[in-house]
Amino acid sequence: MIYGKKFVDGFQLHEHYSHPNVARYSQNYSTQQRYFDLLQNRASPFLFEIVEEIDRRGLPMEFALLPMVESSYNPNAYSKQHAVGLWQFIGATGSSFGLQQDWWFDGRRDPLASTHAALDYMEQLYKRFDEDWLLALAAYNTGDGNLRKAIRKNDDEEINFWNLNLPEETEAHVPKLLALSAIIADNDAWNIELEPLANEPILRSVQIGTQIDLSQAARLAEIEYEQLRALNPGYLQWATHPDQPQEMLLPLKNATLLESALVGIDKHDLLTWDRYEIKPGDTLGAIAARLNTRVDVLQTFNYLVGSRIKAGESLLIPRTNDPELLSSAPRMARLKTSECPQVPSQYVVRDGDNLWVIAKRFQLRSIEIAAWNQIPLNELLQPGQILNLSYAIEDKNKTLEVKISDSAAFYVVRSGDNMDAIASRFSIDLQMLLLWNELSIDELIFPGQELRVIPGSLGN
Repeated sequence: MIYGKKFVDGFQLHEHYSHPNVARYSQNYSTQQRYFDLLQNRASPFLFEIVEEIDRRGLPMEFALLPMVESSYNPNAYSKQHAVGLWQFIGATGSSFGLQQDWWFDGRRDPLASTHAALDYMEQLYKRFDEDWLLALAAYNTGDGNLRKAIRKNDDEEINFWNLNLPEETEAHVPKLLALSAIIADNDAWNIELEPLANEPILRSVQIGTQIDLSQAARLAEIEYEQLRALNPGYLQWATHPDQPQEMLLPLKNATLLESALVGIDKHDLLTWDRYEIKPGDTLGAIAARLNTRVDVLQTFNYLVGSRIKAGESLLIPRTNDPELLSSAPRMARLKTSECPQVPSQYVVRDGDNLWVIAKRFQLRSIEIAAWNQIPLNELLQPGQILNLSYAIEDKNKTLEVKISDSAAFYVVRSGDNMDAIASRFSIDLQMLLLWNELSIDELIFPGQELRVIPGSLGN
């Protein structure tokens, strides 16, 4: 069990575990030990706080498992419908529940902020749909309007989740959660191993009180930069917010180290950022002189090759009294060459990217990238989002990114993938793809899983 008796005793939906639709998913999940290993690894940093908040509200403890269905407990999950985070909020819904979304920070990616918003939303749906948790879960997935439409079309006198005609995704969504709950409630009976997690916090929030470069915070806290970013996925750029939030979650020991280090530092010596909107007639040299910085600093922190800039776009202006900090900032590598890297057919958005940065990197036009991807020119890009750049290269260069070994090639499953779509993408017969990967047609695949797509020694 994850948190032992307290956790499982909080489950409230047991009466539905035996439903035939749930039992089918339970049987499927019961063969997926690797899936549970992945989920526990991803959930473990945040699960204590999520469980405590659910317990405080007296809600069904099964909700702590909902991010397993929504996002495979990946705070950076990004769906085709532009839903983001553990709890898969779209922008408008997230905003309506108070989740901050701007250039610096996305509360939908913040595990704790998004948890509070998701539970607020669930409580609202519960009251709206006759205090029926299954209907609330269905509405969470498909939307209030779609569920009401299904209820209106229902001919049965009794309204319950199981007799509604809902989208296929929603019909699967609720029984998947119940199936996971049934297995975790009695994992030994299902022959699934779960690592015990201590019933105590492993993270603590540190209030910085000013903007700080995340790489500098990692150095002061004596923690790997990648781990700090993984624990604080709400920050979209390489620093905390200029205003709020200016806090971060860290393991207890590292939190203490950071607090101690900040005591002896003048906040004016911390690297902070301004954002400058380029005006008609501006030059890079003039902007540097006006803002008391250097041209090479602007080029480094904005991925600029040369001095060409465009009115209406923005520059990041690093602010610090410590020139050594500027020269050693590891987050942004200096561009040492004006050579343009080869344009990929698909580009995976990274932290700090925007359309202009990506266009500069590959010597493309941001307006064309926006048009080909059917997004606004000022779109707030999300790390992990896929951009189509195939229009900019010849057909013969169009490739799908795969991991190559000496004998085969492997595709890394993305959120929203299914076996049929992957087979079609690589022009592989579905049955052959299943055979190469020793999978059945109804077996679960999950983001991050590697699938053999070129069989190597197995033959084509």
